[in-house]
Amino acid sequence: MNFALIIPAQETNKYHKFGDLAPFGDTTLLEWKISQCKEFAKSSQIYISSSSSIIKDIALKEEVNFIKRHINLKYEDMISETIKNLNVEHIIWIHTTSPFMCSQIYSKMYDNYQDENLNSLVSVEIKKEYVFYKNKKLNFKDNFISRKSIDPIYIVTNGCFIINKNILQENKNLITVDTTFFEVDSFVATEIKEPSDYMIAKDMISIYFRKELNV
Repeated sequence: MNFALIIPAQETNKYHKFGDLAPFGDTTLLEWKISQCKEFAKSSQIYISSSSSIIKDIALKEEVNFIKRHINLKYEDMISETIKNLNVEHIIWIHTTSPFMCSQIYSKMYDNYQDENLNSLVSVEIKKEYVFYKNKKLNFKDNFISRKSIDPIYIVTNGCFIINKNILQENKNLITVDTTFFEVDSFVATEIKEPSDYMIAKDMISIYFRKELNV
């Protein structure tokens, strides 16, 4: 399993004043995600990328790696800076803002990535809905077409990206022209992007544990 699992994290962002350190259950979003990742990967394979000294202390406490990054980097430059010194073949990029992406999903995705010899794999939610783009019908022609006949749309969940390191270094992008999609359900696809998403996700924690017990 020649990979590095990377979790980018910061102290503040638009959905919460404490950012990835926002309370979640009896812990924080970051520590919740580290716990999930430890069920899938060794601590030595997990890297926290941040400019925060507080987050560095959490990484040390959790016995995972810490990569210091500069402040205010463009996202593609942050990716390049984070992975440049990692001596691995594959990168698994995970966000704390997808709290219901669990170790079982990561394991299934990695197995799929390896078994199919893929260059890039990303978690998506598939929906069959009426979509307009610039006031034009995007995926259907008739007004009353059945949803079953609508071309599906694929929504990137930002929950998990798996990509060959060399390809990531070259493209500086987690999604490539030949990216393969890995479907997850709407619950797993839950993403915290706004304060309201954060509040809803906190209320869904009990559902997560019920689902975990049924896995």
